[in-house]
Amino acid sequence: MSSKRKQKALQRKEDAAQQPEVEYTPPDPSTKITWPRSLAGSVDDSRFIVVWPNNINSKKTIPEGRRVALEHACEVWDDPIVQEMSEVCQYLKLTHVIEPYKALPRDLLAYPGRIKVQLLDAQGEPVNPEAPTRKALMRRMGDLIPKLNIRKQRDAIKAKEKELQQMQLEAGTAGGNKKKGKKKGRR
Repeated sequence: MSSKRKQKALQRKEDAAQQPEVEYTPPDPSTKITWPRSLAGSVDDSRFIVVWPNNINSKKTIPEGRRVALEHACEVWDDPIVQEMSEVCQYLKLTHVIEPYKALPRDLLAYPGRIKVQLLDAQGEPVNPEAPTRKALMRRMGDLIPKLNIRKQRDAIKAKEKELQQMQLEAGTAGGNKKKGKKKGRR
């Protein structure tokens, strides 16, 4: 009779053999999410303006892609993301398309994604008077994103993670102040 340890190991091997291996497939970069959902597939977004998260990020410089003044950019310690930009567009009742897997060619390490927004209707009139131009929309995003609920939740999670890391650092250095003795014997 074999031990419990060996039986468990055999059971794990059998379970692993029965489960099919799942291969990773990268996301489709041409994925588009349209708001409002009722217009999905029927919107021609070729005339929409494009806004990247770098355009409203206060950490970025103008050569790195920021397109608004620092006082109008997102001042919070975390970068803006496409979902937050989409919430602002929903608040302003602007038709927009989210492309979550597009990457800014100039900054491949930035948060992925971009948003395409319809600012003008068929007659060339602004859809929303609060955001008649690209600059006005980006300024409005920079002002509203720090006030969003999802931003507050993200900030709370980041603060907890930072606090946990700080506690781990303090716990790791608490026992490290002991004086080491000299080695005995030949050197």
